[in-house]
Amino acid sequence: MNPRLYCRKCGWSHFYRRKCAALRAAARHTCATTQTSPRWWARLWTCTRAISTTHIDAETPSTAATDLLNTSGNRTQPAVLAAHYAETTRRARHAMVELVRAGYQIGPPPYGYQTLRVQTASPAGHSKLRTILVPHWETAAVVAQIFYWRAEQRLRFTAIARRLNSDPPRYPTPTQSGRWNAEAIRRIISNPKYTGRQVWARNIAGRPAPVEQWVTSGPMAHQPLVDLRTFLLVQTDSGSEWNPA
Repeated sequence: MNPRLYCRKCGWSHFYRRKCAALRAAARHTCATTQTSPRWWARLWTCTRAISTTHIDAETPSTAATDLLNTSGNRTQPAVLAAHYAETTRRARHAMVELVRAGYQIGPPPYGYQTLRVQTASPAGHSKLRTILVPHWETAAVVAQIFYWRAEQRLRFTAIARRLNSDPPRYPTPTQSGRWNAEAIRRIISNPKYTGRQVWARNIAGRPAPVEQWVTSGPMAHQPLVDLRTFLLVQTDSGSEWNPA
């Protein structure tokens, strides 16, 4: 594809073999009636399915640097793009919330569970595949043991990790290092999915979200590995304040 530059004010036009060369030429171009080089031209590059040129408009203010060209060659205003993005994000979140509240799993399963694909029917009669959680035959017992040590024996996270590391074949580790640590224990202790409920949006942009913003399902969305009383009992120092009651 040979990019073409075109200045609507002075009529200057030229073809280039590479995009980087075209952008450099656009930044250097100065019209006969213009004394300053509008360096924002270098940011007007667009690649669409229908148009393979870069348009340079000296009469357009610098705010047009954020404009894009659609497949018909018309400019799309930033406000329209922002509204489209917001609506797309809202619809995607709404779909995720509906899945979670229905008890389906989103993303990889937590330690102690494995995923199972099931076929469901939508209200419109369409068949869809959904993901649910089922206990893992080997690691589910490890989760129950961790909650027992924490609730009944009041062991610290580091003490629980030492016990687990003493017998690796019996207690497989969820970490890539092959060793249990206090952080892995804390993540298990504070995960409300082990009570049989689906929980989503516990973190936003990598940071813990307030409990009131979590999206949860009803009880028994999947088989629990620990009862609710035990889960709430061990939440001291685990960083979780979740309580469905």
